[in-house]
Amino acid sequence: MQITKREFLKRLGLGGAALAGGAALGDQAVKTNNALPSGSCGDPDNVWFGKNIFPIEHTMTDGPSCVLRDGKILQPAREIPIFHTTDVVVVGGGPAGFAAAVAAARTGVKVALVERYGSLGGLFTNGMVLIMLCTSARVGKNFRLVTKGLTEEFAKRARALGDWVCTGPVPPNRHWQPTVDPEGAKYLMDKMVAEEKIDMFFHCWGVDTIQDGNKVLGIVFESKQGRQAILAKQVVDCTGDADVLFQAGGDYKQITHGIGHVVRLANMDRITAKKPPKGKQGRWPTRSNEANKSAWWGNFGTGPKGNGLDVRDLTAAEIDFRKRWWEHVAEMRQEPGWEQVYIANTCSQIGPRASRLIDAEFVVSRAVLRGDYKPDDVVGWCGADGRHAAFPVPYRQLVPKNVENILCAGRCLGTGDTIDTFRLICPCFVTGQAAGTAAALAAQTGVTPRALPYPTLRSALEKGGVCLG
Repeated sequence: MQITKREFLKRLGLGGAALAGGAALGDQAVKTNNALPSGSCGDPDNVWFGKNIFPIEHTMTDGPSCVLRDGKILQPAREIPIFHTTDVVVVGGGPAGFAAAVAAARTGVKVALVERYGSLGGLFTNGMVLIMLCTSARVGKNFRLVTKGLTEEFAKRARALGDWVCTGPVPPNRHWQPTVDPEGAKYLMDKMVAEEKIDMFFHCWGVDTIQDGNKVLGIVFESKQGRQAILAKQVVDCTGDADVLFQAGGDYKQITHGIGHVVRLANMDRITAKKPPKGKQGRWPTRSNEANKSAWWGNFGTGPKGNGLDVRDLTAAEIDFRKRWWEHVAEMRQEPGWEQVYIANTCSQIGPRASRLIDAEFVVSRAVLRGDYKPDDVVGWCGADGRHAAFPVPYRQLVPKNVENILCAGRCLGTGDTIDTFRLICPCFVTGQAAGTAAALAAQTGVTPRALPYPTLRSALEKGGVCLG
């Protein structure tokens, strides 16, 4: 059968636009198969899409539902299918989880990485906190890069993607804090995870642990496929909120903090104004602050204080932030010189700066840092954060008390007065690499992370390029 090109485009829903653009000149005949493939249940009048639609068997089985009894909601016992078995499972794919998974895989074990969103990077990418802060230690008037290992490797590979992806090469003796394009970072993280043959599972939210007493044997996650289990020898909690530790019955302290939310403005290279209007400094940028000269990222300060585990607080913060920025940019566009600025996007992942802080074998506080602090189990460094000097991170800070086969990394470490260093991107990379390496070694040798000999861990971290001195 033949139809005209005009009719062919019309059936694709492209006729008017394509014809207006000169895509079809005249009514030349175009060959097409006007029949659906055998077994298809798609639309026979729209074969282009209908040819992809086929019935399949159900992929899920529903179990017994919750019941309301005597004013209480009860959940009946049900079997949880085993989805996957591995040596190390990392829960949370932010900077800490990404680094933990890559480090564990490079140690030679089988690794699974579970992430609730559809891309890696967490608040670095989905939260658009694009700057890699805290990379260096001050030495006199100069700086020395201390967040080496995977942190440095990632930044250099991001820079190699192009100067539109990552700002600046590593400068000698300066505090290098590059800004990385969020889509470039997602691409690079996907690439590095694939290189290490990590089993990557997106759209999976860790909701429970599998335990024998205080020993964790794996995790349970929720997805469109329902609840399923991953059995593992070791678990690394990189959820940011210490969700796995909480589910395992571990101890922690909970704090409030600012709930951040980042915006990205576009057309910054088309601003003709030389300076903001009077009284508008700070929130009326005149140029890019990232590698992409057309883009600017930022926020309204720290955001509202709130409980990062409370959906009411999180919802209110989301709505308020988008309202404020929409109205703010609408005002900017009325001012001469800013007419072409618009919101490229607001972040898809809201950013509580801290919620749970784990009760670890050793907790790094400012009081500890002001004392005679010389840990003999260093696994990496947090660089200087502007107000505070760089400091080494002890392995014991990653090891929670009272539960076995779990290590923690990322923004659940430290205390209220050190969290604003631990939560930053580079420290998360650093603690993630240390936790992933330790979990892999524990899985290989059959010991708990608490019993892992530090010399064994130190040797592996040195092999991974980590700064330990």
